[in-house]
Amino acid sequence: MSAAPREPRTVVVTGASAGIGTEVARRLAADGDRVHLAARRLDRLEEHVAAIRAAGGTAFAHACDIADGESTRALFHAVVERDGRVDALVNTAAVLWLNDFATLAEADWEAMLATNLGGAIRVTQQALAHMLPRDAGHVVHLTSTAADLGLPGLAVYSATKAGVRQLLAALRGEYGKRGVRFTEIQIGNTADTEGGGQALRPIDAGAIGHILRWTGAPEMMKPADVAAAVAWALSTPTSVRLDRIVMRERAEIPT
Repeated sequence: MSAAPREPRTVVVTGASAGIGTEVARRLAADGDRVHLAARRLDRLEEHVAAIRAAGGTAFAHACDIADGESTRALFHAVVERDGRVDALVNTAAVLWLNDFATLAEADWEAMLATNLGGAIRVTQQALAHMLPRDAGHVVHLTSTAADLGLPGLAVYSATKAGVRQLLAALRGEYGKRGVRFTEIQIGNTADTEGGGQALRPIDAGAIGHILRWTGAPEMMKPADVAAAVAWALSTPTSVRLDRIVMRERAEIPT
């Protein structure tokens, strides 16, 4: 006997203008969800929304910078105004600068803190404002294997992703019995992404060399691999916790 069709979820996907975020939004829309794509570049979002709708999915575009409180509040207000609820948040937004720590510009490490950690806090608070009254919801944050490895050239980035892990661990203790789930999906090197902004400037060859000495030459994952994990996480029974998924590329990575 086939399973009964489920009610479409209202899902907010941040960082949806490119790479993993775009692929997550496409996958969830294909699965029947109402997907709200959020990122700073509205023109890119509108292109993705048009493609999703052309394929029969339901999607909406929202210009949002999660490093800004007012922008984040406006995003969730618009989602609830349209759909009346937020069932899931998938936060993929991140800033990553690959540089030697001693010469890392203050503006760059502040941007990583503001988006990767501060932004994670902002979107989670806004999502919980609509999930806790219903005692239901799923908060998913993408982190990085750099959180465990503390990779050279990614010192501040590694710290921000480790911070998100601790945030989610604490929230499970505060709200785990309220019916809201908190899942970390930790991912390794993934191809066809913008590297959290790294594509906007030349990559530091020395920093790349440091990482390769740790990892070897990796066989990169694809955004679709990560999107499949997100879709599976959201599909798991709400009666159980799903704390953490770790996805690594094929490489000689220390554990």
